[in-house]
Amino acid sequence: MKGVPGLQCVETVDSIKLATKLDAAVSSAAAAEATTAAAASASPRTVPLPVFVQVNTSGEESKHGVEPSAAAPLALEIKQRCTNLKVAGLMTIGQPDYSSRPENFVCLSNVRSEVAKVLGCEPAELELSMGMSGDFEAAIQMGSTNVRVGLTIFGARNYG
Repeated sequence: MKGVPGLQCVETVDSIKLATKLDAAVSSAAAAEATTAAAASASPRTVPLPVFVQVNTSGEESKHGVEPSAAAPLALEIKQRCTNLKVAGLMTIGQPDYSSRPENFVCLSNVRSEVAKVLGCEPAELELSMGMSGDFEAAIQMGSTNVRVGLTIFGARNYG
């Protein structure tokens, strides 16, 4: 997509409105890249683009994501309406201190089973992105296939 030519995955899809806009952008970018000479020497865009449905497993108002019960219907709608996207997994964000309780990880794992059922695939085919710098070890123990450890690599963010 324009401005992010190396985009490989989007982990924060939490509405069909966002998925539809992303689907259209991927379609447009793929068509544009296919017609340029530069695309011949560059790696082609991944189509369909893998996306993760963001699930709010903690119920916190400060977190984005769909309620756990809404994840499977959203994943199915993305599959049916967004031909340039592929639901690759689910993601959640931990508590305010970027740690999470085991029940948040168990919840996401249970949601994965529901999503796999509506998509007609095995749960193991869907990745789980859970765990950040403060809780990645527990997340891995509970089945996470992706962790986000930016704080460990880059340090704390400066919001000033």
